[in-house]
Amino acid sequence: MSDKVLESAKRALEECRPFDAIIALEPLVEYDDEDVDALVYLGIAYVQAEMPEKAVEVLYRADALVEQHYVVELFLGRALWSLGKVDFAEEHLQEALRLDPSEPESWIDLGRIYLHRCEYGQALKHLELALEQFPEDISIIFLHALVLYRLGDLTEATKQWARVHTLQPDLMTGVSNYAFVLLLQDRSFEAAPFVGYANTINPDDYRSLILLGELRFQSGDHEGALECFGKVLDIDPINIEALSRIAIIAHNSRDEKSCREYLSRAEMELGRDPESWTGLCNAYPSLGMWDEYLDCLIRWTSADANAAAPWVILAREYDRLGQLEHSRNAWRMVFELRGYVKIRCLNCKTDTRIPYDPFVGFDVYSDMICEKCGTIIYMPAGLPFD
Repeated sequence: MSDKVLESAKRALEECRPFDAIIALEPLVEYDDEDVDALVYLGIAYVQAEMPEKAVEVLYRADALVEQHYVVELFLGRALWSLGKVDFAEEHLQEALRLDPSEPESWIDLGRIYLHRCEYGQALKHLELALEQFPEDISIIFLHALVLYRLGDLTEATKQWARVHTLQPDLMTGVSNYAFVLLLQDRSFEAAPFVGYANTINPDDYRSLILLGELRFQSGDHEGALECFGKVLDIDPINIEALSRIAIIAHNSRDEKSCREYLSRAEMELGRDPESWTGLCNAYPSLGMWDEYLDCLIRWTSADANAAAPWVILAREYDRLGQLEHSRNAWRMVFELRGYVKIRCLNCKTDTRIPYDPFVGFDVYSDMICEKCGTIIYMPAGLPFD
């Protein structure tokens, strides 16, 4: 009888019917509280049903009965993470990875934990190891793209979003992120078909409207952009990207009162999430507010302390201001946070990644030779801002 119950529960879990599995398994566990298989399946069912407290209870019971069980460690990690016990979750997920590195789930869950804790450098190393084993796993590629974006390596992030879109063309988050990162680099011509595709998939989604508004803005259609950003604010009245762009449009129309109003509204929401800094910092140069721009970038480096992205932009701003020592220090922070130095040959457009040793350092003013074409790479011009 128990074998039939277990088989029925397993089938229910495979079909994402956790409550059916729970109904079948709870009496079995109550009858025999040392049935490891029943405990494991019940723990999985509780995780699927978003009942982490019960999942932890039965999975710890299973863990006490059997040693070195990959599935127990994996789902204990997931349940503990749901309860906000991230450090304990990491321990169990690390153990699951040690027990069976050939399965992608523990790799993915650990990558998510590192990203959640804003440990971008650690996440990058972990995910690149994962990609060596699972080069076509869309979840790992997705996380890799997110991490590269936080590290300010937009060209590499763009390549990863392109892979996500190739593997799953109808994934809205893949399409929207791919279009967004292209627009962030002012590559509007390349972004246009993906913006259009996002609006075909879900035209009422605020992300689709933001993308369309940004595309129209970059194309000079400010009236069309204003319409899109207005719709975004109808959905999300505190959206910083929309508020900032409307402020710029008002400024360009010489409506300084509206400009100040929308900019003030955007500034009030600053720090609500990591993306808020990008939206507001990008607005200040267009408004000629250079002091506010520098201040915003500096505050961004503190608010998202492990992200290299603000440091890359800050290095460029210091360079523009002629503050070369500040620029050098900003680049040093970029290298430390990324764990590598990215160099671009302006002749053949080849990007090279050099591992960074903080004890040795890297001289941003020492010219290099391109290994591919032999051209001199003049520094710091060879340090790309994307």
